[in-house]
Amino acid sequence: MRQVLKFFFHTVNESGDRQETFKETRGCREKLTRLWEHWRSLQKSRDRAAKDKVENFKSQLDLLWDIGAPDAVEDIEKNRLLTPADKQQDIAFYQDQRGERKAFMSGNDKIFAAKKRKQEERVKKQRSKQGRFAACEPSSSDSRPQTSVVADTPTEVEMEKKDTAVQPGRYTSKHPYVTVQLPRRILQEPALKELADRLRISNNEIVSVVAAVLRSANPPGDLSEFRISRKTARRARASHRRQVAAAQREAFTPPPHAVVHWDGKLVKNVVGEEEHRQAIFISGCGHEEGKLLAVLPVKDGTGLTQARATARAIEDWSCASNVKALCFDTTSSNTGRVQGAVVHLEALVEKQLLRLGCRHHVMELVVRAAASNIFGKTSAPTDPLFQTLKKRWSQLDHSQYLRLDIANLPESDWLSHLRHRTVSYLLTVTEWAREDYREAAELTLLVLGVNHPRGTHFLRPGACHHARWMAKII
Repeated sequence: MRQVLKFFFHTVNESGDRQETFKETRGCREKLTRLWEHWRSLQKSRDRAAKDKVENFKSQLDLLWDIGAPDAVEDIEKNRLLTPADKQQDIAFYQDQRGERKAFMSGNDKIFAAKKRKQEERVKKQRSKQGRFAACEPSSSDSRPQTSVVADTPTEVEMEKKDTAVQPGRYTSKHPYVTVQLPRRILQEPALKELADRLRISNNEIVSVVAAVLRSANPPGDLSEFRISRKTARRARASHRRQVAAAQREAFTPPPHAVVHWDGKLVKNVVGEEEHRQAIFISGCGHEEGKLLAVLPVKDGTGLTQARATARAIEDWSCASNVKALCFDTTSSNTGRVQGAVVHLEALVEKQLLRLGCRHHVMELVVRAAASNIFGKTSAPTDPLFQTLKKRWSQLDHSQYLRLDIANLPESDWLSHLRHRTVSYLLTVTEWAREDYREAAELTLLVLGVNHPRGTHFLRPGACHHARWMAKII
């Protein structure tokens, strides 16, 4: 109870003895009021018996001022929204509050008093600053009366509501222009060249952006003083790329037993024309994720051309002596006995290498033979039937499709046995290396009369040239 009275006196001193500070329930307020009235009555007593009453009152001050509900523990145990652990925690906290207090409230808050005193000093300084600013302003014939100045001055209560930081006397907006120094060869700045390559901005576009920024200055910049042109941008970016590539080669440490991978692809260049590009990759111990050495343009996809491009890349990266194996697709341009890329590459590096052929292209021959038997042989780069299907895909009714009627065949039939084995395998596989493998598996189940757990849906056809041999299956 001693701490309750101290907090009560502190609240009365700070709030001016206002009754609104009591926010407890009616019983708590009445109990505190009786305690305060008892203390006031002891101050008025002057007889000898008052000393005994004072000592008795002091002894009661060290007791617990219990305002808790008598059935608080029972209410916590009956609460269905709390878990058993939460109930035990709440009961332990309640019992701890009824125990001995390890801290107490001393006299008036000196820290709060110091903060309040500093706040009053800041208010006085703020008022003095505003008075000086008002005195410095020139008077005019249509000046406002003095009452308007007083009304615009913030009151002490308004100042106390503001932030405790010192407010500026007058707001001054920043200047709309900033003085900076730009290099004359601004296109040769590394940050600008890296940004242009990262965002795939052409030389003309980067020159236009820089020129627009210079013309936006005040006064506008003289473009003749800066070296900005399309050729300057092209030379600067090419030089920067060579520097970055040289730094990458210097920092690269090839694995002691390296495996070289390569593969070619037809891609479109910046002018929209198709050209052969060959990617050369290296992996090994310490480089499990691999390292891309180059993506070189080649005139064709013959074995000799691919071998020369691969040999040039590993020589540029100084890892020819570390190459121990070759990884390649099992196409005729790579595996040819006389004109294959593997034979030519071993001759260029002057040593025999371990051959790691990717055998998934063996199935391409099987699929090609089956497709030729069904649709006939063709020398065109794409199948005309697939091209027509791709163009008219949006006009087709995807809900109308046919299935093979082999679900009711006898179990002794070889086709029924093959169907059962295929369906069992495709339903057990949950992860696929490529999305077109997943699509082919789901379509196979659909044709065999089994609905996939993911549902029945048809994807729009993609590339259908002969190099995409999975297109024939799909």
